[in-house]
Amino acid sequence: MKLLRSELASEFNNKFFDMSARELPERGLVFTDDHISCELSVTSVQFGFQISGEIKATTKYECVRCLCACPLNLTLPFKMWLTHREKISDKEQDLVYFPDKQDHIEMNEPIADMISLAEPLNPICNENCKGLCPQCGTNLNQTPCDCKTYENDSPWDALKKLKPE
Repeated sequence: MKLLRSELASEFNNKFFDMSARELPERGLVFTDDHISCELSVTSVQFGFQISGEIKATTKYECVRCLCACPLNLTLPFKMWLTHREKISDKEQDLVYFPDKQDHIEMNEPIADMISLAEPLNPICNENCKGLCPQCGTNLNQTPCDCKTYENDSPWDALKKLKPE
């Protein structure tokens, strides 16, 4: 998705943009549909432009308990500053260099970054997910299994035998 400098200069407000997930750089993301929508606003600031709004996408992750695919509807806040200043200090890491002679800016990288950063560390399909049986691998959400689990049979039992000195 390209934003033209002339669009930015017009300081649009709550403008809708639709884009294809295939336009984003590869980040290992899986989308349930190919549709990503953005609602953005632009404000001129002393050093350039401020872009803010939200990104909406639906990604698909694998549940860490039962390994089933689970969709996740994302609505992410988006904020980015574009500056024409060449020297950007380390304290100003939120700024993106946008020289005056450049007529557009590509938004695919920052949008892909925002969606990637929203990926949950341990995605689960629901809070009550029972997961897989550690003995036979049956998905316990779908069918119970006949495996016997012994509460006293734990890999941590060997540690109980250790005595501190």
